[in-house]
Amino acid sequence: MIFQSCKDFIYWEVINRLKGNNQDVVCAVIVNGDKILAQTAQRNAVIHTDDTQFVVPGGKVEPSETLNAAVHREIKEETNLNIDVIKKLGTTRNNKYKLHWFVCAPTDISLLQIVEPQKQKELKWVSLDDKSVNWTPKNFEALNKYKAQIAEIQRQLQQENS
Repeated sequence: MIFQSCKDFIYWEVINRLKGNNQDVVCAVIVNGDKILAQTAQRNAVIHTDDTQFVVPGGKVEPSETLNAAVHREIKEETNLNIDVIKKLGTTRNNKYKLHWFVCAPTDISLLQIVEPQKQKELKWVSLDDKSVNWTPKNFEALNKYKAQIAEIQRQLQQENS
């Protein structure tokens, strides 16, 4: 187990950085009541997405930008929402990106709009258990991994707002 962890660290933090991979990306699970915000995925041949699949909002971290600043900037750019970051859930990886997952809450839901129609066709509030949502594989995997934590945060926020 320790050997595998060292091997993973060397691969992701050293080799991929030398190859120019391992770009940091923020992913925001934006909660509103018992729903989360989903947006259509931008077509991407590298990670095999198309605009019939859904992702949580997010994007690449700019050089010298903190993760917290990146998640606020990306959400504003993609949804026009201002958010409060509630909790960092963890980090997952794919072939090219290091994905940092956060639970966030909008400060004013009335601001929600599609800001980049050339990149996304739809924004919608969905339940974590909604089987009809065609999540990209990495989003589906992460949402399942963090489902219990997200649901607990949703319960806490609903109690605070009652």
